[in-house]
Amino acid sequence: MKSSLIVLISVLIMALAISLTTVYRMDKEVSHVRNIIGEYGEQVELISAQRDTLALINAAFAARMDSVPSLRHTADSLRVCLDEVELVRNYLGYYLIIDTGQNRFHLRRGGLLVRTGYCGTGKGWAENDSGLVWNFSTPRGIRYVVKKGENPYWFRPDWYWLEQNLRPPRPGEDILIPDSLSWEEQIVYYRDSLTSSERVWVRAVPGALGNFKLDLGGGILLHYGVGRGRNVSHGCIRLGNSDLDAIYRALPVGAPVLIY
Repeated sequence: MKSSLIVLISVLIMALAISLTTVYRMDKEVSHVRNIIGEYGEQVELISAQRDTLALINAAFAARMDSVPSLRHTADSLRVCLDEVELVRNYLGYYLIIDTGQNRFHLRRGGLLVRTGYCGTGKGWAENDSGLVWNFSTPRGIRYVVKKGENPYWFRPDWYWLEQNLRPPRPGEDILIPDSLSWEEQIVYYRDSLTSSERVWVRAVPGALGNFKLDLGGGILLHYGVGRGRNVSHGCIRLGNSDLDAIYRALPVGAPVLIY
């Protein structure tokens, strides 16, 4: 009986020792895991802080990038104001101001506003599916009316087709409108006698520019067009029919046009 008790006590002591050892090992492992978690936590906090810093830097650069067009427009506007002050001193006729930011025109004489309204200006960079890129911005600065014309044709340049991922017509492939017709009859022929697929291949289009055009040089025209109040053109300045008529009659050849 006494020996059995001693054996039982010995077994209990061994079990207690094993339990204590196990608890000790588990405590060390838990402490190790806690240390690892603490280190990872510090790394996560550091990475998070770096991410937030990079996000702030990126936001700052984005804000600066977004402000560049506005700053440029402001600078161009101030330059035009100075140019206009000088112009008023030495020029007594009508002149035109084009605001490509607000897409508005201001017809003035001697610094006084005569007529104002919406216009359409260049849409900037454009790309087709083949990766060809064009800059269709309206050029800024002072330009002059180099020539004027009535009943103008729009002679489609090659980019008209390339922008639509089409091959420009080779000589003899474009569709011609009979030159025996009057200008008004040619407009009717273009609209009513040709299908939509045929109209695409007409290079000299009557009526597309309205009744008048004012040439500012370098392929930049003042002419009729849709999309006024927006940046939609390929660099030219689009006007409504009544505005175009008034500007055509007011501006002589040589008249200044200030664009900003």
